[in-house]
Amino acid sequence: MARVVLGMIGLGTVGSGVVQLLNQHKHLQLKKIAVRDLDKERLSNPGCPITSDVSEIIDDPEVEVLVEVMGGEEPALSYIKRALAKRKHVVTANKEVLAKHGPSLFQLAREKSVTIFFEASVAGGIPLISTIQRGLGANQFSAVTGILNGTTNFILSNMEEKGLSYDAALAEAQRLGFAESDPSADVDGHDVAYKLSILAALSFQRFVKPADIFREGIRKITPDDLALAKEFGYRIKLVGTARNTRPGDKNGALAVRVHPTLVPLSHPLAAVSGSNNCILVTGDAVGEIIMVGPGAGSLPTASAVVGDIINLESALKLPDFASYFQPSITSEWAATASPGDWISPYFLRLSVADTPGVIGTIGTIFGNHQISIQSIIQRGVIAGRATIVILTHGVVGSDMDAALAELKQCAFLDSVVSAIRIYKPA
Repeated sequence: MARVVLGMIGLGTVGSGVVQLLNQHKHLQLKKIAVRDLDKERLSNPGCPITSDVSEIIDDPEVEVLVEVMGGEEPALSYIKRALAKRKHVVTANKEVLAKHGPSLFQLAREKSVTIFFEASVAGGIPLISTIQRGLGANQFSAVTGILNGTTNFILSNMEEKGLSYDAALAEAQRLGFAESDPSADVDGHDVAYKLSILAALSFQRFVKPADIFREGIRKITPDDLALAKEFGYRIKLVGTARNTRPGDKNGALAVRVHPTLVPLSHPLAAVSGSNNCILVTGDAVGEIIMVGPGAGSLPTASAVVGDIINLESALKLPDFASYFQPSITSEWAATASPGDWISPYFLRLSVADTPGVIGTIGTIFGNHQISIQSIIQRGVIAGRATIVILTHGVVGSDMDAALAELKQCAFLDSVVSAIRIYKPA
């Protein structure tokens, strides 16, 4: 069997896992690895030369495949573009680069008759990309929904199970290596937004600009929110969704969003704890497919990278194989639906003055904005202030925004402590 020659950029957590797994596949030759810092202490000996000059890999005619696991937007983007221009295939785990530059990168790959493999860019060790791209290729998709970030799921699980504050749960996640010292990409929803853009491209043939994706993080979630949600039969998760507003219409606007969501305890998403991911893919032929597994980590992510390399190695023997593996993604960005048009039930927690007529006034304001209340309760009074918890039926987003704006003008309201959407199947 002829050897496939690889060059790799990056030798961090994922890169070290890739080296470990490649050692089990001797027909895959890792010729050289490029790193930023040659003097950095490595966890293991990769068994091949290491360089700080990426050109030694990209300009090497013997290297057929560039494996990019360095992460970040630049210089990774430039390296990938140079490799594609040199007619090298690319295997990458870089969700940020794909989400922000996917249309132009896949266009370049088509022009050069090479391909980009990216299984590791979403959901780590779960074979999600290949499942959507090939296993479910006969389907028209209406939605992809899921828990796509293990760090935030770990934090929310710890907050609920141990009663920790957000800050304490974040510190624990950082201590265990689940969260970075700067956790913004995870806790503010950027990571999920990148993954949703990629999933939209696979499911609906169009990338979504990450800046166009509605995004709310978990920083404001409190143990009280989690406890109240559970009391009503829900669990709070950071959920990402990409949905075609006009199923079957390839030009329909996409509703793409990531935000905290109350998920019924009976739903599979609610059962996913710790750092695991869970994805629900809805197709017209298969209905709903559910996939659960590790979304990150050295070996789960490396498993996806090396799996791509093995698939690529098998295909290299075939004539004109690249066109088969190139996903049907257009070079145009998708139009996105306005958040004001979405319909969701809501969980609201209000801090109010304990005075007569408050609940009646709230009911009147909500009624004037076409909001139907499913449940409303008042909790214990402390120093003349009370907590009111409201669950609504489905509400048009713009109506809820208008109602809350009017409510905030009322003298009895201290604050809208929480306004969290409730899961509604696509």
